[in-house]
Amino acid sequence: MGSNWLMAVMLAVITTASVTVGKCWFRHWFNPLSIYSALWGLCLFNYELRLIQYETISRLAWAYILIAWVNLFIGAGVVVLLAPTAHSLESVKFRVCMKRLRNIIVMLTLIGIAGLLSQLLAIQHQFGNPLVALIANASEVYGARTANELSGLSYAGAISFAACALAGVYTARLGRFSLVAAAPLSIMALQMVSVMGRTGLGMAAVLFVSSLVYTPRNVKFTIPRWQKACGCAVAIVLIGSFILVSSIRHLNVNFPGITPSMENVSEVVPFFPSIYSNFSATPVAFSLYLDSPQEKTSTAWGTYTFAPVLRLLSRLGFRTTVPPYEENYYTPVPMNTSTYLKNIHSDFGVSGIVIFPLILGLAAALLIVQSQQSPSIIGIILLANLFVIIVFAFAFDFMLLGDWYISTAVGLASAALARRPSVGIA
Repeated sequence: MGSNWLMAVMLAVITTASVTVGKCWFRHWFNPLSIYSALWGLCLFNYELRLIQYETISRLAWAYILIAWVNLFIGAGVVVLLAPTAHSLESVKFRVCMKRLRNIIVMLTLIGIAGLLSQLLAIQHQFGNPLVALIANASEVYGARTANELSGLSYAGAISFAACALAGVYTARLGRFSLVAAAPLSIMALQMVSVMGRTGLGMAAVLFVSSLVYTPRNVKFTIPRWQKACGCAVAIVLIGSFILVSSIRHLNVNFPGITPSMENVSEVVPFFPSIYSNFSATPVAFSLYLDSPQEKTSTAWGTYTFAPVLRLLSRLGFRTTVPPYEENYYTPVPMNTSTYLKNIHSDFGVSGIVIFPLILGLAAALLIVQSQQSPSIIGIILLANLFVIIVFAFAFDFMLLGDWYISTAVGLASAALARRPSVGIA
């Protein structure tokens, strides 16, 4: 089956319109509606290119995708239409103690460094020299990580995510990039390389950028030449880490259904089939989930949404065990991520498809309006973590991961400590 260009063009038009509406409503390209639309549109467009001969997405899956997409806009639209006129981000008051915020970022970064060192020691214990192992035994390191065979300081590295969000606030208020803000991003990149992971790189970037964009500024943002070089270096580290992990962990990319066109591309970029499937196969997996027998698709209420909490209760002796990974669906590419719609449908049924995106759009829009009317660092950090759910919605519900809960909880607690007790601009 060749590319469906008619459907691809229709999806491109719908996506462009949706991204534009989001920009008009929030007066900024980086907003929840535009980001959600761009990523979902990209996935569905890639699916219609058929560089891999995927199973067909069912009409029911298309209907659920459309309902969730529209309801996200409805939730945000209610807030936008009822909200008063927004102020400029430079003209509103914002209470934060910069010295305290800087110290908190440094402290959280140090905890992240401890988590990184524990990971490297675990790799050394199992594979020998970590630097050699990460190159020569990359696939084995990745397999050990996914099998939970690498012991380290549990979730210590996740605290770096909270530091990344706070670093965005710090950078916006300072009006320039700094080593304090660059440190948690760099540590997170090293953490992901050490365990052959990529998702954390995206999460760190989303947290930093979203808090940077929506934090009110009291000084004009200036970037001296040396700071431009520093910022470019951090960006290169993040992107380079993603490419490095993709290229050296040696995942099998000889997927069933791969087309000659894809084979030609993979000869130049060997890991391209893996990247392409990540941004095209998840809606197909969602469709296959809906076609699965009922006994395979039904779970207890809230199993995926509150998975980290249930796993914690399981350790305390309660019968609330949740498997570390979801079931595979063969698209024909084996996928254990099936969009966030699969998770909320499994948890709450059709009502989850309708209500969850509605609440997500409503909450994100409320926090954006608050950032323009009466901003607080607590609201900015919460908004940044909601952006993580929105950005990764095309893949899975990020609330599956304990990292998201830790990032949110530690970030909010740190934000409360960083608030200035007196009214005024820091």
